Order: sequence, then C-alpha cells, then structure tokens
Amino acid sequence: MAKNYFPYLVLLLVCLLLNTITASAQLKKGTVKARLTDAATKQPVELVSVSIVTVKDSAIVRSSVTDKTGVIEFTGLGTGNYRLLAYQLGLKPIKLPFSINAITPYASLGDIVMEPSNINLKQVNINDERAAVTVKKDTVEFNAAAFKTQKNDNVEELLKKIPGIDVDKDGKITSQGKDVNKVLVDGKEFFGNDPKAVTKNLPADAIAKVQVIDDKTDNAKKTGIDDGQRDKVINVTLKEDKKSGWFGNMSAAGGSEDRYLGQFNMNHFDKKKQVSILSLSNNVNESGFTLDDLNNFAGGNAFSTFASTDGSINVNVNSNGRADINGAFSGVSGGLITTHTAGINYTDEFGKDGKLKFNTNFVSILSKNTLNRSADLQDIPNNLFTTQLSNGNNSSNSYRFNMAFDYKIDSLNSVAFKPNASITFRKNYSSSASGTLNQLADSINSISQMLDQSTHSPAVGGQLSFNHRFHNGKGSVNFFTNGNYSANNADYNNRSQAYYYVNSGLNSNINQQASQDNDASFITGTASFVRLLNRAKKITMNVSQSFDIRKQDANQYTVDYNAVTGRYEILDPLYTGNSDNRNHRFTSTMGISKSSGLFNFGANMALAELGLHGISLSNNILNDVNRDVWAFVPNGFFNYRKPNGPSFYFNIGTNVALPSATDLQTVFNNTNPLYIRQGNPNLAQSRSMYVSTNYNFFDNKNNSYFNFYGNYSRTWNGFATTSTVDANGITTSKPINVDGNYNMNLGFNIGRKTGIKGLKYSIGAYNSLNRNINFINGNRNEVTRFNPSLSFSSNYDMDKLQLGIRPYINYNIASNSYQHTADQHYYNLNGNFTASVLPSKTWRVFSDLTETAYRGQQANLNTTFFLWNAGIEHYFLKDQNLTFSLNAFDLLDQNSGIQRSINTTGVIQNYQTNTLGQYFYLKLTYKINKVGGKASNASGSPIIIMR
Repeated sequence: MAKNYFPYLVLLLVCLLLNTITASAQLKKGTVKARLTDAATKQPVELVSVSIVTVKDSAIVRSSVTDKTGVIEFTGLGTGNYRLLAYQLGLKPIKLPFSINAITPYASLGDIVMEPSNINLKQVNINDERAAVTVKKDTVEFNAAAFKTQKNDNVEELLKKIPGIDVDKDGKITSQGKDVNKVLVDGKEFFGNDPKAVTKNLPADAIAKVQVIDDKTDNAKKTGIDDGQRDKVINVTLKEDKKSGWFGNMSAAGGSEDRYLGQFNMNHFDKKKQVSILSLSNNVNESGFTLDDLNNFAGGNAFSTFASTDGSINVNVNSNGRADINGAFSGVSGGLITTHTAGINYTDEFGKDGKLKFNTNFVSILSKNTLNRSADLQDIPNNLFTTQLSNGNNSSNSYRFNMAFDYKIDSLNSVAFKPNASITFRKNYSSSASGTLNQLADSINSISQMLDQSTHSPAVGGQLSFNHRFHNGKGSVNFFTNGNYSANNADYNNRSQAYYYVNSGLNSNINQQASQDNDASFITGTASFVRLLNRAKKITMNVSQSFDIRKQDANQYTVDYNAVTGRYEILDPLYTGNSDNRNHRFTSTMGISKSSGLFNFGANMALAELGLHGISLSNNILNDVNRDVWAFVPNGFFNYRKPNGPSFYFNIGTNVALPSATDLQTVFNNTNPLYIRQGNPNLAQSRSMYVSTNYNFFDNKNNSYFNFYGNYSRTWNGFATTSTVDANGITTSKPINVDGNYNMNLGFNIGRKTGIKGLKYSIGAYNSLNRNINFINGNRNEVTRFNPSLSFSSNYDMDKLQLGIRPYINYNIASNSYQHTADQHYYNLNGNFTASVLPSKTWRVFSDLTETAYRGQQANLNTTFFLWNAGIEHYFLKDQNLTFSLNAFDLLDQNSGIQRSINTTGVIQNYQTNTLGQYFYLKLTYKINKVGGKASNASGSPIIIMR
C-alpha cells in the first residue's frame, strides 16, 4: 500500500509548490531602481544594505546590497505601497517611500544622497526596520527580524532562512559552501564547541542578529602565524529583553508502544553572564552521543581507539546527530535506546573590562540499548559468505566536565587555560551465531559466542597558551601546549563453540576470562616567534619549535576455565601479553610569508625527528623495538581573499607517521573467533604528501554562492593488512607496510535564491577516488573505490507555507585486482520531502517523508523503504506559549535499520538492526518567556534536546 501512496504524495507536493509559485509569480510585476552616493565624496557607495519593506506591516520583502556603481535594483514586486531602507555605518539611514501599481509598475528613485552621520555604533538603535544585511570587513550581519519564523522554531530554523546558510537534515551547518563547526552566543562558547547545543536548544525569537564571521583558524590563533585560512563561525546575539531573567521550554510526550520523551531547558543571559540548564529523558532513540563525545571519551584519539580488527574505520552520524565509530556504541544506527541526559553551562566575566573570562560545563549521558542485528558478509576475494545473527544489551554512563579561563593581562599579554575531564562506564553483553559457506554453498564453519564485557574509561587533560605581542605590531611570541591522560580498562568473559567442517580437529570450545588495561598519555606544544621584517611590503618571518610526546601501555591477561577446580586459572600465553610504547616527534620550522590586502603566501621549511621505543611480551616472547628517523617536511600555501568577493586557497605539504601501539603489539586478539588479529613489531613509519585547494564566492547582491574544493594525498610505506584465510574460514591478519595508497576528493556546491520570493535551491556534487592495498593469502589485492554523488535541495519558504525537496544519489564502484569477481557496482537513492502549512494563526500541519533505496546488487539485497512522520499542533494562551500536538512516527510502518558498505579489504557488509517502528504520541510544550524579568511578547519554540 505504501508504494501506492507515494506518487500521490509527490504529486500533491508538486501541485502545491507549482500553484503557490504561480500565484506568487502573477503578483510580482514591479521594479524599483536607485543609485546611492556619498554627499561628502560625491562617489557611489558600495555595499550599502538596502531593504524593501511594506508600509502596511513593515515586513521585509527584498534585501540586498549596492554594487560598485552604487546601483540597487529589485524586480518582481507586487502592487502596493513600500519604503526603501538604506543603511551604512557612518552615514545617515535613508527611508524613501514609493508605490507599485498597474499604471506605474516601474519606480525610478534616481540618485539618493547619503549624508555623514555623527552617531557611533554604540548609539545606533536597532529596530525591525533596519536593513536585513550589513557587510563589514570579515563579517556579514543579518537582522533576525527580517526573517519570519514560526511560533515553534529554534535557531536552526532561523538559520535555514538566511541567505548563504544551509542546514541539512542531520543539522550540519554550511555557510557560503564551507562547514560551520562553531556557533557562539553573544561571542561566547555554549556547551563547548558543539553547534547543535545552540541551534537545537535556543528559540529563534530570542535572537536579534546572526553574524557570519571569517575567523582565523585555531592553529593560527595559537601560534600567531597567519596561514591565510579562515574558519566560518556563526555568532548569534540575543535580544535585550532576553538578557535579564530566565527563559526556556518544557516538553512532555507520551504515546503508543510505551514511548515517552521529557525535556527541560532554562537559560539566563546578561551582558557578562550565561547560565543554561538542559535535560532530556526518552526511549525514542534520542541518545545524544556526538562525534565530539566519542573523541573526548577516547582522550582525543577516537579513531584509533575504536578502530576495527581489520584496520578499517567506519563512521556513521545519523539524522539526530548521534555518532558511531565501528559500532563502539552499538545501536547508534539501530536498536532500541533509552537515554537520560543532563547538562549545565556557566559563563561569566570578571575584573575591569572583563579581563578574566570563565566558562564551565558539565554533561552526563546515561544510555541503554537493546540491539538485534543480522549481517550478510560477502568476502568474494576468498569465496566466503557469512551470515551472522546477534543480540545484545549495552549500557553506557558517561560524564564530561570542561572549564576555560581566558585572562588578558594587559594590552600586549594574554594567557588561557582549558582543563577537562571525563569518565565512562560501559557494560556490553552479546550472544551471536554465525555460519560460513563457500561458493558451492558447502558449510565451512559455524560459530556461537557469548561475550560479557565491562569497561571503565577515565580521561583528564588540558590546554595552556600564552601570547605576547610586541609594540607597534612588530610581531609576537606564542606558546601553546596540550596534554591528556586516558585509560581503557576492560574485563570480559568469552565463551564460544566453533565447528569446522573441513577439519574437525580444529573444533574448539573456548571458556576464558580476560582483562585489558590500556593507558595512553600525550603532551604536545609549540613555541613560536613571529617578526615583521618589512612593514611596507608586509613580509613576516616565523620560527617555531614543536613537540609531541606520547606514551601507550597495553596489557592483556587471559585465563582459561579449569573444569576440575571450577575456576578461571589456566594461563593462556597466546592471548596474554603486554607492551610499553613511547614515541615522540620534535619539529623545527622556519618560514617566511608575505601578505597584502588581497593575498598572502608563504613557505615553511621543517625538520622533524621522530622516535619510537617499545617493548612487548607475548607468548613468552620478548620483542624490543627502537626506531629513530629524521624527515624533511616542508609545506607552503597561497591564499587570495577579496573583500566581499571570491577567495581561493591552495596548500601543499608532506608528513610522516609512526605506527600505533596496537599495531605493534604481537599479542593475539580472538574476541571474534573467525577473525584473529596480531600486531607486527616490524612496522616502519609511513610518509605522505598532500595537496588541497578551495575556492569560494559569495554574492551579497544576489544572495548566491559557489564553492569548489579538492584534496589529494598519497602515502609511501603506508599501513595495510595481510590476511591468511584457511580452509575453515578463519582469517588471521596483521598490519604491514605497502606503497601506493592514495585518496582524492573533488566537489562543488552552488546555492542561490530565485526571482520568486521564498524559493531557493542548492546543488552539490562530491566525488572520491581511493586505493587501498592489502594481501590475501600472499596475493596482492588493490581495492580501488570510486564514489560519485549528486544532491539537490530546494526550499519554498513563506509565512504560512514551507516546502522542501532534497533528493540525493550516491554511486559506488569497487574493483579488486586480485579477483575481479569481487568487483561491485551499486547505488543508493535518498529523497526527503517536507511540508508545513499554517491554515490559521493557531494551527500548524506538518509532514516529513523520506525514501531510501538500495540498488545494483542481487535481488534479495535491493530494497526500498519509506519513513513518513507527520503531525498537527495547536497553540494556546494569549502569547501562544502553550503548544499541544498529535504526532505520528513511521506512518507507513516501514522503518528499517539497513546499512551497506565495503571495507578496505573488499568485503561487502550488509547489516540490518532492530529499530523504532510505528508509534503515535501526544506532546505538550510550554514556553517560559520570563522569570524574574519583564515579560516578553515573543513566542517561543518547543525544543527536543539533540546534541
């Protein structure tokens, strides 16, 4: 039945879109044109912020900036009375009335002279008739009042309406084609560096301005060396009436299948102080784990900590922002998750002029997951086909604490200190069964296993920096250091039975206990000296010394069950061992750079000394590894940035890397009976070269952007895997060094508004090409993967109607040099259709339909499913602060936790997990406008906390 509904839903959506667009197009017939000049210089004024507002209700219908000739022109205006508003710092604002009608559809306002203003920035009274956009040197500032939001919108919905800013369905923010990884509130951090803490938890009606800033990179700030790169940072400033008292939201939801959600959010802001309290409790898979969480839990080394046994890394971030690295937190993309989350954030300033800035936040996440998973693994290079079934109950209790002190000693000196700590307790119980067949469908093996594991992972760390600037801007001295200690202590029981049909002599019955204690610590730092050599030519020299010292201790102790005594006491030397590894890197760098108003470029000559010293004991065999190498690692960059115009960046460099302690440890790991992994103490360092380029152009006049990017890296003596697969289907692997691995990415993004009010679109393309070399039973196998993808997004956004269409296609091509029968060609299709309608001031109807399709493999793996969520809500009370809604999740009852991927050795992995099915629920949300301050008439937004 679902497939019969879908064409009608799409047809209805398209008809609504076409009818609305047609109706809008029929009304937009008028044009207004003007030229703005400076009264003092008699010259045209570029980048004046100009808006067209209706006389009736001061609603902004058009906004843009003047071009180099001072000319501004707006087309497609409907009949009516308007005002042209022009705003520029240092000049008096302009308010000029005009009309559009059938007799005079063209309004020529001629030359408009802007007089100098004696009012400084602090005296400017910002109101709803201010121009929608103001352009400064490195900042584009938007007046939030110019963008109409709904009663129940948060900051994320406001950002979606701002030209040049895109927010995808996962909440990822891009501005002018570049990723935004930091969102500030009144210039201050909010719950660390997690943008979603702001965009998901603050109401849109609390925001006065949105500033998009081209900020120096964190590395440039720490070292004082401007590398020419800029990060996109968004700063939202609060309305004045939100800077006293408290405001927030409370939500409660309950429904069928015993589903529930409760949320509480309170905020207090003033000019110096910020206090926010967030909490969430639910069993609808809002777990709250982000990629930052996993990285903090692992002491800043998440990708290495959670790497899989074959060395591959698979990262998934689902539509709620929850992250998973190789199933480290099982159920992120499936399972039934119950989560309780709470957090508090406090920011304050002390001393004269806020010399000392202080921030602290604490977050706790308690999560339980029931996971049932089926897997289909196709190891075509070895003609092995494995089916797995598993059931698990997992829990994780994690607590994270951060602080930050920024002290400005005087105008030339500053110091910052940022300590952090976290601790995580995990319990995982799983039972699984698997069977492997060969290409003739003969049984090779069958395995059953029960694994019970408890893990305790504390971590503590901090950053310290000091900066001294010389008088007259002649240079600076900078010091930055970062340190961390983390531990991962695990105890587990491993019970398994294995039957091998080719050689029954290998049948095994394992019943053992093991403990693993892994400690890791590191300290890094950079001391740099920057000196201006020629002020006129802006030539700068920099000298720096950096260090990176790391220590990794890994210990595993395994004992087998003694049936005679009934205790675990028989030492298993094959799976017992320890390693003690130290590695360091000292890099001396000297560079020179030149900058101008439009470009800067530079080159750095760097000499690195790397050392690795390790001792490991496994199976009563002692291994001692000592390596010291010197490497020349130069790099260079060129950057072109035209104010309010295009920017171009090019970077080239080299690097060296040492293997990890896990890769060097010779002890075996048999937690997966079919995949036994051993380290390799003979691994050598790898060397790589990288090239990256990026081009951005944002047109303030037309509210359009274009972004192109490309990256290429090649590795010599890189890290790969050699595997031996025996007749019983058991794979034994270890890491080795190989030449020839490479990775290349190319892509572009285009976005712009159309001539039809409220309609905008964006197009994106991404292509990746990479090669990974491995060995299978002594045969060299080059796995080359090509992944082109194309996306399109279109939004029609008016006061009472919002429509969105977001199709996406990804094609996957994988070839194997060793066995071409393992080559794969398949593609994924995704489509998202959203609609929101306000039939009256107190009612809203909304719908969200997502299609997912997998194609290109055998018939039983080709599948299509739809996820359709919808609801209706009603607003109560005078200020509409109370919202009651009826919601449906998965109306078609087709939600499916299906995942598909190809790992670096060419194995096709198809997974399906249990996930949320259809349910209906009622939700009640109350907006707290003010407690302890003057009441606000602004309406608010119900927030579901999703970090």
